[in-house]
Amino acid sequence: MPEGDSLVRLAHRLRPVMQGRTLRHTDFRVPRLAALNLQDWIVNDVTTTGKYLSMSVQAPDHAPVDRPELIVLSHLGMDGSWQIDAQPSHQTRCIFTLDDHQVLGFSLATPEVIPSDIAHDKLAYLGPDILDLGWNDPNTADALRSQVIRNFRQAADQPIATALLDQRLVAGIGNIYRCEVLLLARISPYRTISELTDEQLAGLIALCHDLMTLNIPPVAEEQSRRSTVDVRPDPSAPFGVRIADATERARAHADRRRRRGNPPVYWVYGRQRAGCLRCGHRIRTDALGTGPTTERNVAWCPNCQRG
Repeated sequence: MPEGDSLVRLAHRLRPVMQGRTLRHTDFRVPRLAALNLQDWIVNDVTTTGKYLSMSVQAPDHAPVDRPELIVLSHLGMDGSWQIDAQPSHQTRCIFTLDDHQVLGFSLATPEVIPSDIAHDKLAYLGPDILDLGWNDPNTADALRSQVIRNFRQAADQPIATALLDQRLVAGIGNIYRCEVLLLARISPYRTISELTDEQLAGLIALCHDLMTLNIPPVAEEQSRRSTVDVRPDPSAPFGVRIADATERARAHADRRRRRGNPPVYWVYGRQRAGCLRCGHRIRTDALGTGPTTERNVAWCPNCQRG
């Protein structure tokens, strides 16, 4: 399932193609939307909330409609995508034709076209977005952090590994980042929320936000590969690690380009054969969830994550 940074990257690609442009033709290949026609509507913006993508569209002037602004709301699910100028297939759920491009949605889990107030209500169950711009402003970051910690405290009996994926507590974190931050924090995925301090919870959220920020524009290049290894030891930082600064990242990236083969990009995720990047110990993979339908495999290092 795509992580929150994947959605931010997607919105970044779609905005230059769609924002301020007129929809010349729309084709919804979902039964409940089959009769909907948004021809001549204008795309105001493309935004993200957690793992949801919202396309705000405005009715043309003097159009006889009750709701002049609608939201095309979609969740990518496990395999969904939005692509530019791709060929339609049996998995295509909608096609937006603009003057210069076509934007196609494939295998979307829950495509909807709804008024903006209803879209807001549908997303209200989500916790604070881990990539909300408010995290970059000290005036709002404290409030976001406090809300996330309050949300976690309401799930005191949950293991931290399942809580990090619970979109009601904090939105946008997926399996890759939950595995990686728990390894960097040296915290067992089985530790419950009640066993962790507010400082530890805040540190996990900050580390996750910072790692994800490294993988979205303007820090990351458009086609760069996601990576979580750009950290440095720092005894004064939470969990003894900090995000590498711009100079350190540039040097590390240049060094990786000089190496042969594919340099590692994760600490534990996907390294079941290679072992933990930090200590070399064999990786363990366990299915964790709040119920049978929510179980996801978490990769972790029993040597590093004893705490």
